[in-house]
Amino acid sequence: MSLLKALALATVVLAGCGDKGTNTVHDDGGDSDAMGFPPPPALGAQIDRLGRPAISTILVGLLATPPAAQTARKDAYNHASDAAMWNATMLEATLSVERELEANLAVFDALDRGMALPKSVAGCGNALKYSGPPSLSSYKGGADILADDQLYVDTSKASCTIYLELELEAASGGSLIHDKCGGRTLTHDAIDVTYSVLAAGTDGLDQANDFGPKLHDGVPAHGDVKDAFPFLGAPH
Repeated sequence: MSLLKALALATVVLAGCGDKGTNTVHDDGGDSDAMGFPPPPALGAQIDRLGRPAISTILVGLLATPPAAQTARKDAYNHASDAAMWNATMLEATLSVERELEANLAVFDALDRGMALPKSVAGCGNALKYSGPPSLSSYKGGADILADDQLYVDTSKASCTIYLELELEAASGGSLIHDKCGGRTLTHDAIDVTYSVLAAGTDGLDQANDFGPKLHDGVPAHGDVKDAFPFLGAPH
């Protein structure tokens, strides 16, 4: 077929697909390019929330039985949408988020017992913002900080190498002054920092080494992070 015939056939095909001999396709009665983006879908009920990794996983429903009770507590925690009420959100008829975190923080305070750590680190009564002597409210300070389950970032700081730095400043009453942005990056070993803080508070972190964790779960932080999309390496 000659080039001239091919062009003529293409013109006929386009005219048959278009409207009134034009080459614009109107599948929906209008010019799709001119319609723009559709409106965003309406949001339904909140089903999940997560600011700091592991908080809801290990501190909500930890000792609840049967498994359905554990699920119910986590669901109530995740459905809470008013940040001002997160601390007082009721997980059960007589159990608030604050009381649930207090009870489970006591469990993790014992995590460092028997470990080969400095004497100032290992033991009970040294968890995040612990208040002695032992009482029902000893873990209230830590519970109140963690119940506000969102990441805090100081955007005036250019470096973000310390996970939970702003929370640590709050827990120390201002004696630890943050000089990084806080927040969380993909290279933070968030789980090890969390375990260290829950078990031993600020003593669980190496202040001379960017507040690195002293307790470890044996799983390294992500090392295959990229500066360009897709940012993460292959699944492993």
